[in-house]
Amino acid sequence: MMRRKLLLAVLAWALILGLPAPSQAAKGINGSPAVINLFLNWQLRDQDLPSLARWDVVVLDANQQARFPDKLRKLRELNPSIKLLAYLPSEEYATVHQSEPPDYPFAKLGAQISSSWYAHDPNGNLVYFWPGQPLLNVTQDCPAGINGEKWNTFFPRFVRDQIMSTGLWDGVFLDNTFDGISHFAPGALDLNQDGKADGKTAEDQAWNKGMDVMLQQMRALNPGAIILGNGGSVYANRLNGVFFEHFPSWSWAPNWKEVRDSVGKNLQPAYTSLNVNTDNQEKQNDYQLMRYGLASALTAGSDYSFDQGSYHHDVLWWYDEYDTSLGAPRAAAYVAAAGNGQALAPAVWARAFQNGLVLVNSTDANQHINLPGVFEKLHGQQDASANDGSLVTSMDLAAHDGILLMRRSEPTEIRNSSYVNGSFVRVYDSKGAQKANGFFAQRTDAPSGATVVSADLDNDGADDLVTAQNGSIQVQLANGKHYTFKPFGKTYVGRISLAVGNANRDAALEIVAGREGAPPQVKVLSYSGKQLAQWNAYVSVFTGGVRVAIGDLDHDGKREIVTGAGPGGGPHIRIWKADGQVWGGGFFAFDSSESGGVSVAVGDVDGDGKDEIVVGSGRGAVPRVRVFDGSGNLKSQFTLGTQPLLGGIDVAVSDVNNDGVAEIVVSGLSAF
Repeated sequence: MMRRKLLLAVLAWALILGLPAPSQAAKGINGSPAVINLFLNWQLRDQDLPSLARWDVVVLDANQQARFPDKLRKLRELNPSIKLLAYLPSEEYATVHQSEPPDYPFAKLGAQISSSWYAHDPNGNLVYFWPGQPLLNVTQDCPAGINGEKWNTFFPRFVRDQIMSTGLWDGVFLDNTFDGISHFAPGALDLNQDGKADGKTAEDQAWNKGMDVMLQQMRALNPGAIILGNGGSVYANRLNGVFFEHFPSWSWAPNWKEVRDSVGKNLQPAYTSLNVNTDNQEKQNDYQLMRYGLASALTAGSDYSFDQGSYHHDVLWWYDEYDTSLGAPRAAAYVAAAGNGQALAPAVWARAFQNGLVLVNSTDANQHINLPGVFEKLHGQQDASANDGSLVTSMDLAAHDGILLMRRSEPTEIRNSSYVNGSFVRVYDSKGAQKANGFFAQRTDAPSGATVVSADLDNDGADDLVTAQNGSIQVQLANGKHYTFKPFGKTYVGRISLAVGNANRDAALEIVAGREGAPPQVKVLSYSGKQLAQWNAYVSVFTGGVRVAIGDLDHDGKREIVTGAGPGGGPHIRIWKADGQVWGGGFFAFDSSESGGVSVAVGDVDGDGKDEIVVGSGRGAVPRVRVFDGSGNLKSQFTLGTQPLLGGIDVAVSDVNNDGVAEIVVSGLSAF
C-alpha cells in the first residue's frame, strides 16, 4: 500500500506554519531492464531531473502538474521515451489536501467529493485505513452524489477531465486497488448504509465488484492512458499493470508466480512491476537485495522498482545492472537448480536473454549452478564481489540473491577510430545509455599501450592497422606491405594522437597525426608516410600537445580535422580544413577554467547523416562526454561518475555492435 506519510506531514506543517506553497515551475531502453521510479516527494528539484529521466516509468504526485508543469516537460525533453504517471489514491482521500491552492488536482478532487461517498461503520462513523485519510465507498451501494454519480463512476471522469486533459501525463498510478476491504478495514462496515454491519464476505464481494466497475470506467473514459494499480492481481486484466509493493510480501514462489501471471493478463502495453524496498531504511548499498528483486522481476517478465519503502518513495538510486544490455528474452523462465518439480517450491530460476542470462536463488541456502556455456560477470563499479568481470561456466549463488550474466563473445573490433591497445572500454549511445557490456580492447598484433587504428587504408576491402608508440608510426597493410616513419623527427619519442580518414578525395585514406607535446603540431600523411600538410593547432610553446580527429561535419563530402588541446590547456576545440586552413571557429567543450585538456573523436553518433564532434573531459575532471555539431552547438551530454579522474577519459567513435549507428567508446573508466 503506497503511503506518503512523510510527504503529507510536510504539507501539514507547511500549512500550520503558514509557509508558502511550492512555486509553479518503456520498456527498457536498448534492451536494458525496465525500471520504474515512484518519486512521490512534493519537491522536484532541477538538479534531480537528469537522474530521474533515466527511468523508463516515473510516478509523480498528481499535484506536480500544477506545481512544476515545466519540469514534467523537461523530463520528456531529457528522455522522450519516458512514461509519466500521476499518483492518485483510488479508495481514500487525504483531508490535508483541502487546504492546498484551489488549482491543485487534489484540492479540486476534495472540493467535488460528496460527503455521502465516504465509507461508514454501522454507527455512521468514517472508516480509516490510514490516519487522516478516510476511505471512500467504491461499491455499487455507495449513495449517489452530485449529478447522480457514485464515487466509482465520478473518479474516472475526474481523471479524464482534470488529469489526462492536461497532456502532461501518459497515465495514472492508482494506489490501493484492493480486491477486498475486510483485511484493510477489519472493523464492521455499513457500505449500503442500512444501519447494519454487512459482514466480511458481503463487504469484500461488494468492494470487488465496485472496484471492477471503476476500472472499467477508467479504461472507457481514458482509452489511451496507461493505468497501473497498486494492489492484488485480481484486476490484472483491467489494467496495464499491477504494482506489487514490498515483494515478496509473502512466500517468494507464489508471489513471483502471481507477478508472472499478471504480466500475461495485462492490457497492452504491459507494465506490471515488482517493488523491493529496504523497509524504510537508508540502505542504498544493499546490492544483494537489489539484485534479488531485479532478477525476480526479469525472470517473471515484469518491470522493476527498488527504493526505501512506503514512507520514502522518493530516491534516485541507480545501479550497474540497470545499464546492462540484456536484449529481449529468448524463452520463459525455467528451474536451473534445487527444484523438486513443483512450480511453487523454492528453486534457482533462470531466464535466457539475447545477450545474457539471469539467475535468482529463492531458496534459503547457497546453490551451485552449472551454466549452459561460458558467461561473463558484469564489470561493475558498485559491488565488485558480484560483478568482477570474470568468466564463469558455473557459480555459487547465495540464498536470496540474483545475478545478471552476459553471453561471452569476442567484441566487435573498434574500427576507424583510435584507442589505446589493452584499455578497458565502455560503449554508449549519444544520450549516455550503455549499448554493450564493457570489454578490454586488445589486439595481439599490436604492442600493449600503443595507440591503434584499424581501417581500410588502401581501399582494397581489407582492414589495415596503424599503430603509434614512442614517436613512431607503423602501418601494416593487409596485403603484407608495411611502413614505419617518425613524423615529428628522430628525437621525438612521445605520444602521437591518431586519426584516419579521406583528406584529399583520392581512393586511399590519410593519417592525421597530432604531436602530444610541444609544439602542438598536426600533420596529414599518406599511409606510406609522405607529408601532405602540417600546422600548429595552438601556440608553439604549449607543452600539452594536441589530440586529433577527422570527419565530415557538414555532409559535403569533404573531411574536416578537429583538434583538442592536451593536458595543461583548457578544453579547447578547433576545426580545420585538411590543408590546415581554419574551417570554423573554436569553442570550449567544457568550462574554460578546466586545465586537463580534452579528448576528441568525430562520427555520426545520432544517425542524422552528419558527423558530430564527441569530446571527453580531461585530467582531474569529473568524467563527462559531450556531443556537438560542427558549429559547436551542444547536442547531448552525459556524466559517467561523480569523482574527478586523475587521467581523464578518452573517446572514440565506432559502430561496435554493428547496429548501423556509431557508438561512443570511452576508456579511462575503471573496469570494476
